[in-house]
Amino acid sequence: MKERPYTQFYARLLGGFSLYFNQEEIQFSAHIQTKYMQLLLMLLKAGEKGVERKKLIEFLRPEETDVMKGLNNLRQQIFLLRRVLRQSDCPEGKYIVPKDSRYYFSLEYSLETDTGQLDQLAYRIRNETMDEEEKKQVLLQYCQTYTGEFLPMLGGEEWVALESAYYQKQYFSFLSELCTILKKQGEIEKILELCTRASEIHPYDEWQAVQIDCLMSMNRYREALKVYEKATEIFYEDLGVTSIDKVMAKYRNLGGQLYYAASAMTGIKEVLQEEGPPTGAYCCSYPSFLDLYHVMVRMTERTGMEVTLMVCTMESEPESGQGPPDRKMELLRQMLLLGANEENGRMIAKRLENNWLRISGDGKTKLQFTVQQADGPGIRECGNDEKGNLHYSYS
Repeated sequence: MKERPYTQFYARLLGGFSLYFNQEEIQFSAHIQTKYMQLLLMLLKAGEKGVERKKLIEFLRPEETDVMKGLNNLRQQIFLLRRVLRQSDCPEGKYIVPKDSRYYFSLEYSLETDTGQLDQLAYRIRNETMDEEEKKQVLLQYCQTYTGEFLPMLGGEEWVALESAYYQKQYFSFLSELCTILKKQGEIEKILELCTRASEIHPYDEWQAVQIDCLMSMNRYREALKVYEKATEIFYEDLGVTSIDKVMAKYRNLGGQLYYAASAMTGIKEVLQEEGPPTGAYCCSYPSFLDLYHVMVRMTERTGMEVTLMVCTMESEPESGQGPPDRKMELLRQMLLLGANEENGRMIAKRLENNWLRISGDGKTKLQFTVQQADGPGIRECGNDEKGNLHYSYS
């Protein structure tokens, strides 16, 4: 009989599921959530160790007390699974093989999995004596092999949730250890790369704090602010948390475990501080005003806060063919009125009128005020209409 050439199966179980033979992906006609396909996943995960028959029966019928009924159900599910495997691109052979009260995916072909690779690396990290550089390389290999949650499409299954929690906790622990070594060696860029990837895989586990810390230490303040804004949006929209400031404050250098700095957000806020003490209305360019307006009207939907837009127009009598002096232009600004509404627009306009008469005093410059409640996000044409705008003219 001709000897079978050495071949190998490879199963990816982290971040999704795919099974390969000779680097070619195998397609299955059955849905991954069926019980018999979950039996396949269990056996692939177990690899050469196999799975006890009792454990498989308990998974299929957790409340079954009749041993024979449980065994018959297992046989039925295995029959369905074998049929799916025959219809797939798997090579010829025997699959779902019983031996000594355990079941195996195959005894003819070798099988490798990404979780198996992680288990081997974890064993080395915990048990082998290595110098710092060698350990760094093994930790790095572990973090790069980890590609996401264990079978995320089956997160509601108890056995999957337990495996997922185990690998996620181990990944975080080894990533923290790796960051400590990298910090000691001054490889901040590598820490940033690894933690950016971690925050993409697990966006709710606060790795953005490390990203911000790294960026701040490299004086990349704009990038740090973008990470903070994105994280805040994720935490607010999905978790109901309005800010990650408290998250940032939790992370300090405790025993050198990780390169965290609670001062990162403080640094960002210092960069954003207005120069000098704030006085009067805030003056900005028109493009900046557009950004400010868009942000404020979005807040109306989330907070219920009323935001009112007041447009002040100034007409001045020409002086020697020249327009209104610059000093008078500085007396007027277009602004968003926080806490104001159309109802109290008259009071605001009256206050502005009195201030203008006191400051201007020449009676040659006319002001017109238009007050309107700011609309929510969307497009609206500006201009006078008949929908309740308030108009005031003063001279």
